[in-house]
Amino acid sequence: MNSQKRPLFGLFLILIGLVLLLSNLGVISGLPGYIFSWINIFLLLAIANLFSGNYRGVLLFAALWGFFILRQYTDIQLRDYWPLILVFIGLSMLMRKRLRSQVTSTTDDSFDEINIFGGSTKKYTSTSLKGGKITNIFGGSEIDLRDCQPEKVVVIEVLTLFGGCELIVPKEWNISVDTTAIFGGFDDKREASSHKDPAVVYIKGITIFGGGSLKSTK
Repeated sequence: MNSQKRPLFGLFLILIGLVLLLSNLGVISGLPGYIFSWINIFLLLAIANLFSGNYRGVLLFAALWGFFILRQYTDIQLRDYWPLILVFIGLSMLMRKRLRSQVTSTTDDSFDEINIFGGSTKKYTSTSLKGGKITNIFGGSEIDLRDCQPEKVVVIEVLTLFGGCELIVPKEWNISVDTTAIFGGFDDKREASSHKDPAVVYIKGITIFGGGSLKSTK
């Protein structure tokens, strides 16, 4: 999600949350139920993906929102059509593979990669890498940092839920991996090197039903 758009969407979520809280506490009354329905969570997720430019996520969550809306106002039986959710997830994964072949490059000194039912491939060439965040939920990312020069201490935070993450880094980097894995893992698959960079790169976070890896080559 673009760094300029993220605060606006955050304020939007805060506003919605406060209105819902006041409605539940009875401070605000008369709010139309069809607007503040749990179904509209899918609509909010579609908007979030729109802000981040993940149009496959937009289509997926918009389709789920439309399905539950139709289910609420028509005779459609959820037990008959719920396998469509698996179909949408499968299509999303296929489209993610196609996207990951398109590499984008940037000189940013930090990164905040978010993939929800999508994927991305990024190459960074910063001469003063400060760190970054990677969030993959039913998605994946490939981040190439081989042309970067890290600062003295760099922290990369990783959250992977039913997804995957690949970090391509120089084999000389001094990397400390401290991640919590629940039915997942984060492996260092780089080639061995006798020389170590004086900078320290910390990989921290959690992987749930997902995984991550460090590589020195594609």
